[in-house]
Amino acid sequence: MLDKEGPLSTQALHPLIQEIHPDLCDDNVDRVIHGVRFGKKWKHAVRTAQQQLKRNGLINLRDGRWVLATRGVNQGSALRG
Repeated sequence: MLDKEGPLSTQALHPLIQEIHPDLCDDNVDRVIHGVRFGKKWKHAVRTAQQQLKRNGLINLRDGRWVLATRGVNQGSALRG
C-alpha cells in the first residue's frame, strides 16, 4: 500500500485497509483484556503488522508517517500481503 500511496500515518492507513479487507475490519469487535476495552481489534492487528514490518526492516516511521525502508522489488508484494 505504501508503494502506491506513499508515506501514510496509521490513521490514514486505517480506511485504506478497511476498504481492501472489510471482512477483517469489523468495527463491532473490540480488543478486550481483563474486561477493559482497548479499541477495535482489527486496528490492533494493523499495529502488530506495522511493528513486525518495522522489526524486519521493511518499513520505518518518519515524522509520524510510515514509509518503505527501501524500494526493493520484493518489498511491494510483501507489504500487500
